[in-house]
Amino acid sequence: MKEDGEIEVTSQPIKKIVIFECNELSLHEFFQRMELVARSGAPLMLNWAEGIIFLPFPYNPNSDIIVEETLKGTFYWSTVMFSVMPEYVPLKKFGAREVPIIDQTSIPYFKQVAQWLKKKSKNI
Repeated sequence: MKEDGEIEVTSQPIKKIVIFECNELSLHEFFQRMELVARSGAPLMLNWAEGIIFLPFPYNPNSDIIVEETLKGTFYWSTVMFSVMPEYVPLKKFGAREVPIIDQTSIPYFKQVAQWLKKKSKNI
């Protein structure tokens, strides 16, 4: 902290995302799986960008190596489930529960992940 009480604010962009497994599903199957997660009561927020809906699962963050790599700008995702969804919708209802779908197009790393997933898609 500086003497006058000001703090330094910095930004450290993500440099790399490592994805160990990608699972492309039909949109119907993607939402069926998300419904199971929603029913479990676990917090759920889906991501959308570039016509792709996806849900990343981070690699175990309790590992010292993963923490060290994250601090250097590398994220590790164990799995990403995704589907082609050309039109953005802000919510998906699963029974009485509404799950938000966040348009991540303005977030550069989410947009780049969606573009990468789109290239891997067999349904485009």
